[in-house]
Formats: sequence, structure tokens, C-alpha cells
Amino acid sequence: MLKFFRLSLLTDDLFKRFVEKELNLNDQLAAIRSILASERTFLAYQRTSLATLAAGLTLVQFFQNFWFQLVGWLLVPAAIFTLTIGFVRYRKTRRYIFQLEKDFVREARHHKINN
Repeated sequence: MLKFFRLSLLTDDLFKRFVEKELNLNDQLAAIRSILASERTFLAYQRTSLATLAAGLTLVQFFQNFWFQLVGWLLVPAAIFTLTIGFVRYRKTRRYIFQLEKDFVREARHHKINN
């Protein structure tokens, strides 16, 4: 729910900039597409991490063979690592997108003032 609220705040802000002629429609839609693509990628990392964790715990719980147990226990930290990498990349990409947006708006304002 909070993620949808943040997205609505973001799109409201983008819409306000569009109305104030700071962002044209193509730029507004491109920003929204980039943000949504980043969120889809983060969800893919979460899905992969959850599947890896489930596979690891299944191997540990239901198989008594040493090698299955070993692989299962190795998959648990791999799942945590995957989730961590996904979160770090999502935050980095999100900051990058917002910084590009700020730079674009600043440049547009500067260009509008000089013309």
C-alpha cells in the first residue's frame, strides 16, 4: 500500500510539472516507465530470492543425504544475497532516476529563464 502511495505522490508531482510546462508528456511518461521498470526488476529479485530460499529449505527439510543438505544450506545465504543485491540495485537506480529528473527540471528552468 505504501509503495502505491509513493508512486501516486511521484506521479502527482510529475503531473504538476507537466501542467506547469516543466515536463512535456513524453518526458513525464518516460520517467514513469523508468520507475515502473525499476520496480518490476526489484520484484523479480524478490521472486528469485524467495524461490531460492524455498528450494534450499525444502532440500534441508525433506532430504537426509549430506549433499542435498549441503546444497540446501548453501542456497539459504544465496537467497539472502540475491535479495540484498536486488535491494541495493533498486535503491541505486531509483536515486539515479530521480537525480536525472532533478537535473532535467533544473536545466529546463535555466533554459526558460535565459530565453
